[in-house]
Amino acid sequence: MPNIRPLSAELAKKAADELFEKPERIDEDLAALRAWLAKSPYLKSRTDDQFLMMFLRGSKHSLERAKEKLDMYYTVRTALPELMRNRDPEETKLLELIRMGTAVPLPNTVTPDGPRIILVRPGTYDPSKYTIQDVFRYNTMMADIMMREDDNLIVAGQMGILDLSNCTMAHFLQFSPTFVKKATMWSQEGSPLRQKGFHYVNTPSGFEMVYNLFKSFLNEKNRSRLFVHGSNLESLYEHIPKSMLPTEYGGDAGPIQDIVDSWAKKMIAYKEYFKEDDLYGTDEKKRPGRPKNADSLFGLEGSFRKLESMVNLRPVTEALHEKAKRELNEKPERIEEDLAALRQWLARTPHIRARIDDQFLVTFLRGCKYSLERAKEKIDMFYSVRTAIPELMRNRDPDAARIREIVRLGVGLPLPLTDGPDAPRVMLIRPGIYDPKQYSAEEVIKVSTMLNDILMLEDDNMVIAGQVGILDLANVTRAHFLQFTPTFVKKMTMMSQEASPLRQKGFHYINTPSGFETVFNMFKTFMSEKNRSRLYVHGTNLESLYQHIPKRLLPKEYGGESDSLQTITSTWEKKILSYREYFLEEDQYGTDERKRVGRAKTADSLFGMEGSFRKLEVD
Repeated sequence: MPNIRPLSAELAKKAADELFEKPERIDEDLAALRAWLAKSPYLKSRTDDQFLMMFLRGSKHSLERAKEKLDMYYTVRTALPELMRNRDPEETKLLELIRMGTAVPLPNTVTPDGPRIILVRPGTYDPSKYTIQDVFRYNTMMADIMMREDDNLIVAGQMGILDLSNCTMAHFLQFSPTFVKKATMWSQEGSPLRQKGFHYVNTPSGFEMVYNLFKSFLNEKNRSRLFVHGSNLESLYEHIPKSMLPTEYGGDAGPIQDIVDSWAKKMIAYKEYFKEDDLYGTDEKKRPGRPKNADSLFGLEGSFRKLESMVNLRPVTEALHEKAKRELNEKPERIEEDLAALRQWLARTPHIRARIDDQFLVTFLRGCKYSLERAKEKIDMFYSVRTAIPELMRNRDPDAARIREIVRLGVGLPLPLTDGPDAPRVMLIRPGIYDPKQYSAEEVIKVSTMLNDILMLEDDNMVIAGQVGILDLANVTRAHFLQFTPTFVKKMTMMSQEASPLRQKGFHYINTPSGFETVFNMFKTFMSEKNRSRLYVHGTNLESLYQHIPKRLLPKEYGGESDSLQTITSTWEKKILSYREYFLEEDQYGTDERKRVGRAKTADSLFGMEGSFRKLEVD
């Protein structure tokens, strides 16, 4: 006779009706599984009746499916030693997580043959202290105990409640695509348990990012069992009665802490079981055919190739792709990991409020040639400088009258063509077309920052190959030059050099008037030696300019063959207006210097009378 727990009448009926369980065949099926295991030397498995029975039930008593599930159960576990090995319930971190009750099975089911309800509360742990791997190890231990003890779970399945109250962006950033793939494979292909539904409550901002990531790896049946209730517990009660829920959720099942304390004792009682569990798994050297390892299960092949598209980046041209690899040290297989590292750092850096989308962050990786530390420094300086100059970086509404007027002047224009598929973007700057009596230099530069922000997001030539500037000083007067105070020059050069991920590949000055040298030498004072060597002064000699920038790239007004200045200006007016919501949103990002560890970076420390800028007082 098989050595298994007898089921309640209700569960026995459900097992017969839904799992095709025939008590008279159980002994024979268990023997068949053991015989198969004996002929599978790569697979070292527990063989007690209760353990094997959950695979038969989880596969609706299909012997072949039970074999596949048992194989995958141990294969996935062997490939995840960081989650499935050394699971000591008395190890400090695990014990702390157990006592927090990050996940707990609720004691009651809705009906005698109903699924087990699991309450998951990730907001109870501190992501700066515990990794998602720590939390998941605890969850696997809880699941292993339930698989041995809980017939409702095995026969009727499980239903989850994910309470996201107190979850922060730092929690969500722990869910890299690689980890999500591992977790979903463990819970789907590598588990004999049946998921009967998942309910999300108290969902915060940012939830959709992780939710969609998980959904992309779930099969259609499991996707249809997901329910999002937000903060509406009444909606939850329509699926899970109050009588099942803890007091803290308006229910009648008692305080959560009582349930947590009961499970803490149970887990510690299983200490020897978990120690013994390290003996089981697969030896892939003995598997006939191709081994199943972490690379084949979770790497960039098979169904997991989807992860290549999980990094949400625009594909670049082949020419730019080669340039990025050659000049910027870009390795496509590392991008996901590097982006995740930047997000993790930002989550642990409370003084920076930054955009975290892939396309934005990869600009800094590329601008720093994939040095993570330099990219962090650049992001910090990018937001520090912007916060310190609100007169340039705040209230940039493209629909504001004065901003629209300056846009329509076309003071700064990116030219539409580049000198080859992997060549830098050419920027044409014409300060002489604005009236310094009507507009300040700050207003004009504010508009130029808006163009730059759009180019950072859209223009792969600029981000990968850099930018070349043409500064046309025709019609520039003394009044224009007088707007460029030493303080303002310092702000501009710091914003465009230390605080920008874009690479300056050259600057060409044309139609230079009398007095130009004064401002030119002032700018050079603040530039690095490398950037100083990339400056070219052509005067009124456009033939000299053509030696560096071919005519076909230049507007007709410069003897070129490209679009007219008016056409380019009109195109950019429409583009900037289309980004209105983006620029209104921008005001929420920056630094909070009160939260910075160490010395604050303020306007005084960045642009004031100290450091290299003190030289200006001597000159």
